[in-house]
Amino acid sequence: MVLLETNLSPAIAQIPISQVNMLFVNPSVGNDKVGNGSKNAPLKTITQALQLAQPNTVIILTPGSYNTKTGEIFPLILKPGVSIQGSIENKGTGIIITGGGQYLSRSFGSENVTIVSANQAGLSGVTVTNTNTRGYGLLIESSNPIVQDNTFTNNTQDGILVAGNANPTISKNYFLENGANGITIAGTSQPQVRGNIFQQTGFGINITQDASPMVVGNQIEGNRSGIIVQAKAHPILRQNLIQGSREDGLVAIAHAVPDLGNSSEPGGNEFLNNTRYDINAKAAKELITAAGNNLNQTRIVGRVDVEGTTVPIVSRYQSLPLPKLSVLKMPEIQNPPTDRELVFSSETSQTIPPSPSQFNYVKVKPDNHGATPPLGLMADDTRTIEFTAPQAPPLRRKTYRTHSRVSTSGVRYRVVIPITNEKQRDLVRSVVPDAFTTVWQGRTVMQAGVYSSRAKASVMLRKLNRKGLKAVITPFN
Repeated sequence: MVLLETNLSPAIAQIPISQVNMLFVNPSVGNDKVGNGSKNAPLKTITQALQLAQPNTVIILTPGSYNTKTGEIFPLILKPGVSIQGSIENKGTGIIITGGGQYLSRSFGSENVTIVSANQAGLSGVTVTNTNTRGYGLLIESSNPIVQDNTFTNNTQDGILVAGNANPTISKNYFLENGANGITIAGTSQPQVRGNIFQQTGFGINITQDASPMVVGNQIEGNRSGIIVQAKAHPILRQNLIQGSREDGLVAIAHAVPDLGNSSEPGGNEFLNNTRYDINAKAAKELITAAGNNLNQTRIVGRVDVEGTTVPIVSRYQSLPLPKLSVLKMPEIQNPPTDRELVFSSETSQTIPPSPSQFNYVKVKPDNHGATPPLGLMADDTRTIEFTAPQAPPLRRKTYRTHSRVSTSGVRYRVVIPITNEKQRDLVRSVVPDAFTTVWQGRTVMQAGVYSSRAKASVMLRKLNRKGLKAVITPFN
């Protein structure tokens, strides 16, 4: 292990420390038998690094694939005070953890999971995929990790499952093409879910049981439905963008009471171009407050108070500032693997997850452990879900935000800008404030909109080029 003398604010391990141990892992040239985890003698597997790691250790990953073929044993179970760090600036592009193994969850029984979290642990800058049957990327059960700047993609069930009385911070992650949900939040958990992107999945966020998360500033677009709130869950939803859902923007079921804003605190959520309803509270037993949001009141069904005249809902806890992650600079390592390219654009993705249309509203029975498994929708206790959704025909073209221009037919064009540093990122956002980071042809880029014609895209292209940015127009079907 290498001892790095430095001062860190609350770091990936969530505790203030003045010394941090580093273990380096390289699946291409590392060796678990003779390597000691130093820069010049890296380990081969995350599995071995976790065996050696003591509290206040950061496991630094080299670009490459981490799977059973390279020696990993799943699930990877984090230790308290131990963090895994890859490429934070690229949200894990090229650092791919693929696989899963059975883990006995106290809340849901045996589940197939890639990574299991722990108290004061951290996960940042990696791509997590679990293609096994009902595969979850990350299980956070009754723990409080920081999960930041990762990509969760092509998990057959959920990107992340939060259970028990967990209190994690989940921020600035990218959830793409997961089978059932981007995140399921269950139990009595109270996570902070901030600044994430959820795209092209079954349900973006599934909140159930008695969970009360703080869900703030997320982009939830192009999913079957944006957010599902059920059972007795009572989340606080602020400043989220929910758009292009094939069915509903937000669905409230049974005794769920989502707080989308009230007379003293406007919600600030924006609902755009959802196919059926912006808010579907038809099966909700409680009155829903939704004051101060940008939505179409003709696209609301059920008892929803958009004026904020009801008594404000009191949160169980105060909104906490987003913790800052101290990033350890990864030194250059000799002979990096050549397999670095990872393309997430839908037109080039080689892995096709199960269609969200396969996930229906059904009666869910408890498993052998007496807990209801977290499927696409979960029942209120063991009763049949009352919400029955007719199958809406899928859109032939996915709908995304296009800076006041939305197209659902024909060839569309998106504007992307290759970036290499924060200065370029800030310059892009000075022109397009809601531009976001993504991956195109294996490169880190910022997307500055999707347009219905090349002429409209060219207008944005010229604006960016005048700032010295090398923007590119690419077809986006």
